[in-house]
Amino acid sequence: MHRVSGFREAIERAIEEFNKYHGAEARVRVIEWFEDGFLAEFEGSFCFTCGFYDYFDDLARLVEERGYEVGAARVEELEGSTLVEYRLLSGEERPKALPEKLVLIFEWRRGA
Repeated sequence: MHRVSGFREAIERAIEEFNKYHGAEARVRVIEWFEDGFLAEFEGSFCFTCGFYDYFDDLARLVEERGYEVGAARVEELEGSTLVEYRLLSGEERPKALPEKLVLIFEWRRGA
């Protein structure tokens, strides 16, 4: 499939950049390759107030900068990590918006 000739290298470079800039709160690695995509594992403390799913979109944007448009086909939250399955998008497909995770932050004051 000529469309994916440099796909793996583009993903690896996108992941290097992602880990360089997000490594303090989230790291990603590929755990499985497909003909038209890959399965990535995200681990870390994540900045939930910044937008949990934004990390997954950020990796997709870094891949797009390298000439391949991918979208998250499946997201599975596990104990301590999250698996995200990315698939190449055809010319007509648009990335699906991933659901946002709502995080409530309560302020507790002693003696209040």
